[in-house]
Amino acid sequence: MFFVNIFDHSYQQSSFTLDTIPTPAVNPLVVQHNALVNAKFDLNTHEARLFLGLLARLQRTDTAFSKCQLLVREIVPNTGSNNVYDQVRRMLKDFASRTLTIEKLSSDGRPLKKPSFTVIPLLAYATYLEGEGMIEAQFNDLLLPYLLELRDNFTKAQLTELLKLKSANSYRIYWLLREYAAFGKRTIRLDELKAILGLDQEYDRFNNFRARILDRAQAELAATDLPFTYEAIKQGREVTEIKFSFKPVTANQTVAAPGSNHSEWEAAVLASGVSATSLPLIQARLTAGDYDLGYVRYVLDTVKGQVQIGKIKKEGGAVFKALTDGYLLPDYQQKLTAPVSKKKPNLSANPQRKKLLSELEDARNSLRFIQTAVIYNDDTRAVATAEVQAKIDQLEKQIAA
Repeated sequence: MFFVNIFDHSYQQSSFTLDTIPTPAVNPLVVQHNALVNAKFDLNTHEARLFLGLLARLQRTDTAFSKCQLLVREIVPNTGSNNVYDQVRRMLKDFASRTLTIEKLSSDGRPLKKPSFTVIPLLAYATYLEGEGMIEAQFNDLLLPYLLELRDNFTKAQLTELLKLKSANSYRIYWLLREYAAFGKRTIRLDELKAILGLDQEYDRFNNFRARILDRAQAELAATDLPFTYEAIKQGREVTEIKFSFKPVTANQTVAAPGSNHSEWEAAVLASGVSATSLPLIQARLTAGDYDLGYVRYVLDTVKGQVQIGKIKKEGGAVFKALTDGYLLPDYQQKLTAPVSKKKPNLSANPQRKKLLSELEDARNSLRFIQTAVIYNDDTRAVATAEVQAKIDQLEKQIAA
């Protein structure tokens, strides 16, 4: 399988022009539930491009899947070929029938205590729009808990990093490592890795798997924020596990690292014993709207109280875990919904403000992406920039009010 930039414009001119096609709503931050990261499914070249294109069009504020439209040339670069549209039709027919084996989730989106798996169709439908040079598709609603309104157990990646990858297997391996980015290592059984990649019936000889999958992924990920080394672990003469090692990722690229002048919350977190290199990771969760500054204060107060009564020994480690894993969020949210006391003025306004701040950060990220992404030409970039800037201005006025 081979995966190329879905925004590579090295193809020939087609019968349609950019100024007749709506600008794609591309999200620079791609998010998946960890169960989807580890799901077992196999996509071919064009399907892998289409899958990423659909993911990039999901917005964090969505509560339901809507139809997504992509340029044919995003998926099939050589649109000058006479049979390209027949090729697209065949690809969509196959893609619409794809299924994945994925872990079931509870009603609140968490893994079940006893793991159970189900088979889910990937798409609700996929079609080629005759005469428009467009593909239209929509995710299956059964994937809603794996892609929308995620609160816990999810992994984020920058689209700019994913677009550096050329192999579909490298793309999947990137996600598997990204899930463990904060730890710097991940060990996966060889048979499980092959199943996740859809290769459980291939590469009986490990040397072939090493050369065509692992070494290639290693070469491609070297250009991303997750370069890695790996070790083949054996039982006797047989390779049974792959141990991946990489530098822990402590910053999310959607947010600039804080400078030397720390804000009030940053200073408080540092004072608890959390390393300065961990601040961008916490800032990323704040920016993503996973929680607000009230949760940061709640964590600091809660952990300090547990330290004082001897339940916790390492304050910094406990604060870091609570702010990155979010395990105190249920308690915090329960506190927010409790009867309002004098110490909690105007809590009812917090959710709306949190939503506006989250949308504002999304809009700013989108603006940065539009300014550099090669999917836009001069005309479409100007239109998209104006639309997003207007959205930013509107949100800033709402927040100020």
